[in-house]
Amino acid sequence: MATEADHIALANKNHAVLVHLLEDVEKFPEWVAVTAFYKALQIVEAMFVHEHGRSCHGHPERLNALKRRGYEEEHKHFRVLWAASSVARYLHDAGSGRSYCSFTDYMAPDRVRKFVQKRLGGLECNAVRHLSDEGRNALERFEW
Repeated sequence: MATEADHIALANKNHAVLVHLLEDVEKFPEWVAVTAFYKALQIVEAMFVHEHGRSCHGHPERLNALKRRGYEEEHKHFRVLWAASSVARYLHDAGSGRSYCSFTDYMAPDRVRKFVQKRLGGLECNAVRHLSDEGRNALERFEW
């Protein structure tokens, strides 16, 4: 079973990729959204392993766990990151049922940076209170 540190390490790898992609967000807006979501996913998994001794298996279980366990702020940000990632990967938002011809029909590239700043930044700020001191100190975060 993956540990909190394992999930933090994966979150940090996603962070490094995200830093690189944000340098050319106009060219890679969908990959910015996907990578931001997967960084958030690893942070959430680290929270669950730290606080509950186990991770989730699959997106529906993870979303339900965020609803049930009193992680309202984390859920709010995670849900929107998941939706954007779904549109980026499948051109479909399962929550609203809407389909798109391209990711940029969903979100203009010039909005992606602010979206990541608000949603991933919000998740990071709230999630660190659910991590161990070691996890909190190891997590690479944006300083917007």
